[in-house]
Amino acid sequence: MKKPIVVLGIGELGSVFSRAFLKNNYPVYPITRQTNIDELAHTINPEFILVCTAEADLQNALQSIPKQWKDRVTMMQNELLPRDWQTHNFTNPTVISVWFEKKKGMDSKVLISSPAYGKKAQILVDSLALIDIPAHMLNSEKALLFELVLKNLYILTTNIAGLAIEKGATVDDLYNQYLDLMRDVSSDVLKLQSTLTGKTFNKETLEKGMIKAFEGDLNHTCMGRSTLARLNRTLELAQEFQLSMPTLEKIKELKI
Repeated sequence: MKKPIVVLGIGELGSVFSRAFLKNNYPVYPITRQTNIDELAHTINPEFILVCTAEADLQNALQSIPKQWKDRVTMMQNELLPRDWQTHNFTNPTVISVWFEKKKGMDSKVLISSPAYGKKAQILVDSLALIDIPAHMLNSEKALLFELVLKNLYILTTNIAGLAIEKGATVDDLYNQYLDLMRDVSSDVLKLQSTLTGKTFNKETLEKGMIKAFEGDLNHTCMGRSTLARLNRTLELAQEFQLSMPTLEKIKELKI
């Protein structure tokens, strides 16, 4: 019998991962707002705990993880960077950059293969394959950091640029009709990502990665439900680090 996997947050993506784990013969224990996580930690010895909460709930979720599970944490959020987990004293956490989406009433839609890194990454890759979702292993923390920045750049650029163009515009529209805007927004976003990571990244390589993701679903709409929240979070972080965000600030003014 395989050890169980704990899933913290049974939303749309949490349900996809849970189905994948079950198909791979792992028992799944869900954690909801009604679950006493400390009590559960004294009851089971899981393979790992997968954190599937929304970005805004991430820190509370990470703080809630019992000390006996700190060596088996796995994360999959958007807007995720090492600074988000480094203060929690986890031991070799596993991270997957999710490139598929799941909306209520719809099946999963894959854009590109989801990269994963860490000691539990192989379980993620193998489990997702059983429900026809491609994922692959990364071989270094450096590669993981690039992939996290790429996903953040994709999410924040498409969402925030979407606020400044016509409603319902797609990533194909963004690239082919609003390329200057796309690059101006991504330049602001990348400036923040570099500050938050203390690293520099090749802008052209990241843009190529973003275009590859666009091609995975050219009809993907730019804006999502969390767009304004993402813009506000980005500008708050920029202010905290005293970064100028001229394009994002203009877009914010349009929406006040």
